[in-house]
Amino acid sequence: MSWRLEPGSDLVIEIHMQPSGKPELVSPSIGFYFSDEPPERTPAIFRLGRQNIDISPGDSHYEVEDSFVLPVDVEVQALQPHAHHRAREVGAIASLPDGTSRWLINIKNWDFRWQHVYRLVTPLALPRGTTISMRYTYDNSVANLRNPQQPPMRVLWGQFSRDEMGDLWVQVLTKNDRDRQTLSDAFRPKMMAEDAIGYEGMIKRDPSKITLHDDAGVLYLELNRPADAAVHFKASAELAPQSAAAHYNYATALTMTGKMPEAIAEYERTIAIRPDYALAHNNLGAALLRQGRTSEALDHFREALRLDPGYADAHFNLAGVLSTQGRFRDAVGEYRRAIALKPELTPALVELAWLLASARDAAIRDPDQALRVAERAVSLTSRRDVRALDALGAAQAASGQFELAAETAAAALALGVPESLAAAIRQRQELYRQGRPYVMP
Repeated sequence: MSWRLEPGSDLVIEIHMQPSGKPELVSPSIGFYFSDEPPERTPAIFRLGRQNIDISPGDSHYEVEDSFVLPVDVEVQALQPHAHHRAREVGAIASLPDGTSRWLINIKNWDFRWQHVYRLVTPLALPRGTTISMRYTYDNSVANLRNPQQPPMRVLWGQFSRDEMGDLWVQVLTKNDRDRQTLSDAFRPKMMAEDAIGYEGMIKRDPSKITLHDDAGVLYLELNRPADAAVHFKASAELAPQSAAAHYNYATALTMTGKMPEAIAEYERTIAIRPDYALAHNNLGAALLRQGRTSEALDHFREALRLDPGYADAHFNLAGVLSTQGRFRDAVGEYRRAIALKPELTPALVELAWLLASARDAAIRDPDQALRVAERAVSLTSRRDVRALDALGAAQAASGQFELAAETAAAALALGVPESLAAAIRQRQELYRQGRPYVMP
């Protein structure tokens, strides 16, 4: 097993320290062990826990509970419980579908100073449908000699040692990468929603913290709640009016809520503060395009690429504008640049396949390459993307595989599409049945 670290990743070390009353030298280090061989298996990790902790002073038996039902079979490799000074008992149980249960971890006398990752000597196999449950008990009374606040005070969830936390990280192995993705898709929204609760609580305690507003906004974007994200990004922009990043984030949230004029204004403020912000130029171009301001959009896409020639999304957006202007040869070049920089940029693959398969200019058409590009797009989307299948059908017809093209069109229609698109696909399907390729008007 190994952990794949992507290029450009940031490494951040967060340290809890006790004051000693004098200057101290802190020299953290990190070790990497590299391999020439790809990993045979890749672990996954998920977290149980609550971020709405609110313990009254004197409460000697406050409980935190959470659970998660496994959507796939797993092998539990390791566990890492985390809490602060007031935790007394920390436990987690696996309840299997057959009615049996197994302790995963059970610490009767929790000590904040003695926490670690606990690795199982023999991995524990758990079948799909197993419920993993955690229960932590806290003592916020005078009797708890580890309580850092005497007399005891109200304690909320927070990231300082004087606050409290209650997390259980579980590292598992799945049978294959598909199961690992299924597991990730199941637990990620749950974790992010809990994080959002924690950030909201900290923001209420200190509304002036820009970082908290930004982090909460990012979480809400991940949870597909752009309106909530906009509230926090707006707060950041108001707290830091000269922060280009704050205005950029606010503009992004406004774009996702469909408030295009306001988004454009925020992107323009971003660029006024930081003219070399390539991402802002690209996103401003996209917003202008949605407002029909094509010429202005083109200028910003070009500026984004001048600032960052390796910006794949800007190449893709520029190609789209060139294509709508009928400059198909130039568009093909930009789509190819985007794909060279970002090989799994599916929309670029789809649009390139369309041009290579059905451009009116015979000098642009290349049925064989269109097939390869469209098949790549269909593979990346697991045959679940209508546009990718539609492009594949056009490429198959362009290469003379009319019967197969008609079948691919049927597969696209079977996914369920808006009637306007479905009508267009049916028209193309009829052409294929007649032994004729589709050529763009």
